[in-house]
Amino acid sequence: MTLIDAILKAENDEERKYKSPPPEIDESFQSVKIKRPHKYAHVQAKVDSSPPRYVHSHKIHELETWSRWFDDLFKENVSMLTLIRQAHFLKGRVDSHWHRRPIRPMQHYWNRVDFLKRVHRENLMLYNLIITTPSRLPTTVELNRDWVRNKRKIVMQANNKFVLFSPVPYEEMEDQAFKAAPDVKRPRVYIKLGMQDGAAIGELCIELFTEVCPNTCNLFLDLLDGDTLGHGYVHTCFFRKVPHLYWSGGDVIYNNGYGCYAQRGRVIPIGAENYHYPHSMAGLVSMRVTVDDEMCGMFNITFKPLPQLDLRNVVFGRVIRPSNTYNIIREMGNALSSRPVIEIWASRRKVDGRWVRGAPNTKLPKSPVSWNLK
Repeated sequence: MTLIDAILKAENDEERKYKSPPPEIDESFQSVKIKRPHKYAHVQAKVDSSPPRYVHSHKIHELETWSRWFDDLFKENVSMLTLIRQAHFLKGRVDSHWHRRPIRPMQHYWNRVDFLKRVHRENLMLYNLIITTPSRLPTTVELNRDWVRNKRKIVMQANNKFVLFSPVPYEEMEDQAFKAAPDVKRPRVYIKLGMQDGAAIGELCIELFTEVCPNTCNLFLDLLDGDTLGHGYVHTCFFRKVPHLYWSGGDVIYNNGYGCYAQRGRVIPIGAENYHYPHSMAGLVSMRVTVDDEMCGMFNITFKPLPQLDLRNVVFGRVIRPSNTYNIIREMGNALSSRPVIEIWASRRKVDGRWVRGAPNTKLPKSPVSWNLK
């Protein structure tokens, strides 16, 4: 396109752009501002007080600083480990413990000198222990004394008569005060125990101290044989069983420890006859005494010395031991539970050469223990 053509085209464009003269401008119209509605006028302002969201990219610019810190810390740890390892191989012997640093060729020499001194000191300590520590083995004097005693015992036993089984069974009795006098013959009764609706446990042999407590023993024997009114120990249970401590039983009225039996033909109940024997060994049989100084036929079987029962229970017999049944019932029971229910299944004693067996109790009500077992 030539210059003339460009000028002509520009003139034509101006004529096409301004086809009519411009309108007259009114100054009063310019002073008035026209308010047009804003595009977001319907949007209300909202204040957000929550913290800004975490953006991982904002921390990228500090990565270089953190990387430098990490490298410095890693180098410091490596140097520290190197020093620790070096001190370990040197066994703590570093140059700093000398007052003056020796020349380098002499360091190994001084290390060897210190090592020899330490070994010599340890040898002296070991030697002192060997000299001063007494022997754990018996001395020759002690062995000779033991041999003389054993030899005397062997010769004495060899001169005695050989007996495979002792003709008189040995009875366990920790307190010899309960041993009967030579001219006193004490009666013995046998009580068979068993679990309610279960198997039998065994039989206990009880020796009665009739020469000390005659009235208490008579009450016990009357209930053991059974009176003609239907009261008796047979088919009653032990209502309190504390293992390794004691058992309580013999309630012929309610079978739970709350009854009190009045012996037939007595207007005045039996009181505490005496407190001659203490509860000083295991296997004793004692009768309980109420607060009103009355004995109701309930008795205890002890499994250890119980001085706390003294002056509250009258000791009138003992269990003949050793006894497997006694050892079994000593492990049984629970102070907080009535199970297992242990009953007196049967009783027997010898009177004038014949056996008298106890009559069962027919006056017992149906106890809650029986209801629970059903």
